[in-house]
Amino acid sequence: MPPRAIANVLRKKRILFRHDLSVMLSPMVANAAESSPQSAIRNPRLPELLAPAGDWECVKAAVENGADAIYFGLEKFNARMRANNFTEADLPKLMEFLHRRGVKGYITFNILVFQNELADAENYLRAIIAAGVDAAIVQDIGFAG
Repeated sequence: MPPRAIANVLRKKRILFRHDLSVMLSPMVANAAESSPQSAIRNPRLPELLAPAGDWECVKAAVENGADAIYFGLEKFNARMRANNFTEADLPKLMEFLHRRGVKGYITFNILVFQNELADAENYLRAIIAAGVDAAIVQDIGFAG
């Protein structure tokens, strides 16, 4: 199935889910407001629609079809290094594209980092932060702190 078709399916499901969620939460909101105004659910947040993207075509399809955020890997330090990935040089342009459209960008940093890779990983993370990436999906808990 092409990326645009997948994004359309996700978008339709999100609309259905949004409707179902509001119907389900209505009684909860009313009950919470009656029992404790301090803890009432005032603005329940909808789940974030997070879409994967390995290239510009996927990014554009996800954004055009309502993704709140996308996640992607770069050429190093991700578990899908053989798949289509963006490069470190693509990162500033990619994040600018996403942020102008109100979409968040999450990077996958989902591998274990070995002792001999620490310096390279630190430099890589500094470049990611400088590009304005919104969050990282990490496996190695040492990089989550």
